[in-house]
Amino acid sequence: MKRFIALALAVLMIGVFLCACGGSSGVKTTVSEKYDDGYAANYASSTSKDENGNVVYEFSGDQYDSYVKDHKNALGADIQDEIASQHKEAYGEFAYINEEKQAVIVGVHQDEYDEETAKAEAEAAAEYGFKYFQNLQTPVNTIHVIYCDANNQDVVFGSFDYTAE
Repeated sequence: MKRFIALALAVLMIGVFLCACGGSSGVKTTVSEKYDDGYAANYASSTSKDENGNVVYEFSGDQYDSYVKDHKNALGADIQDEIASQHKEAYGEFAYINEEKQAVIVGVHQDEYDEETAKAEAEAAAEYGFKYFQNLQTPVNTIHVIYCDANNQDVVFGSFDYTAE
């Protein structure tokens, strides 16, 4: 009897372990053509279009996690390059997408910050941001572009809000 109970417990433990470690469930995203940059196609198991012309990507959970991380990093680099290209000298320290704040964060030094310039650049940064936020499983429709002190991100020089179309 003890062997039977021990065997049953072992089988249950293996079952629980396999359920916990098993493949992640699938993830499906639906993206407007306006915000689809095709980056997800390299990670998705399948790609299709819905009746409204939106692009539908299907991922395994692991594929989606890799896609989100890599896309966020790639777009952050693109944002930084885009902003830097608008200036004659080296400008800013960093630009990245912060999912928690639903924002594109641009780190500059106080002497570099100019409200009018930031406002003009923020629109382009938001477009890159929407290529990320609109491609998520749960899309984000309103984002912020935050210019902050590169040495202390709690010091915000300017914040601009944008809504997806």
